[in-house]
Amino acid sequence: MVTIIAELPPLRRIDNTSNYLGMISSVADYVTHVDIPDSTFATPSANAVLIGALIRHSYGNVEVIANIRVADHNKVGLTALIMGGLANGVRNYLLMRGDLGPGVTAVPDLTPISAINYLRSIEQVGGARFGISISNFDESYIRERLGVKPDFAMLQYTLSMDDLMRALKVSREFNVDVYPALLIITSKSAKVIGRILNTEVPVKPDPIGDAARRARELLQYFPGVYLSAPGDFDAIVETAKALRQYL
Repeated sequence: MVTIIAELPPLRRIDNTSNYLGMISSVADYVTHVDIPDSTFATPSANAVLIGALIRHSYGNVEVIANIRVADHNKVGLTALIMGGLANGVRNYLLMRGDLGPGVTAVPDLTPISAINYLRSIEQVGGARFGISISNFDESYIRERLGVKPDFAMLQYTLSMDDLMRALKVSREFNVDVYPALLIITSKSAKVIGRILNTEVPVKPDPIGDAARRARELLQYFPGVYLSAPGDFDAIVETAKALRQYL
């Protein structure tokens, strides 16, 4: 069985929690994990670990990956947060630096690499799985990140197979499972994807079919993918359904 991860939108308003859980119910049977962002673009959203706990209590058939911005935590706070997550069934944590907006100051204690090294020395968080985000496809950067031997890694946006193959090559050397982003390019998601990639991305006549085709290609090499379509969660659901043969 492969790993199929659905990227959730951040929960920006806490008065629609029931709607948020209802959205997850539409995809829970078609994926192995859901990935919960943590205040993307330095815009506050509900804490990913706490939302992960809510999801785990509501849907026992799907694992969660809680994103953690290490720029927001010192060692004590990070350890306490993960202990609370573990107590609520959240086992997977994706560590990243996090975006810093105007007037936002990073806590200097940790980087994603030093955080993983530190957490592995803490008995209270035994059983947690720590992943790392890879946002640059320079080989030396990938080696530095995977050299810490995370339990998994998630690749940020790219449409370049050369980038992905470079990351795959290094991941095999370090024996780390790496999950690339499957970008589902629709009329709703194309603008944000294009802004992140700093290029215009065309929308194909059949966006779901196009995404499923690219997923099948990626799954020839990688142990899984994560489905991303900013602003178009329906497209993630439909793509997950198209890939259910892999579960």
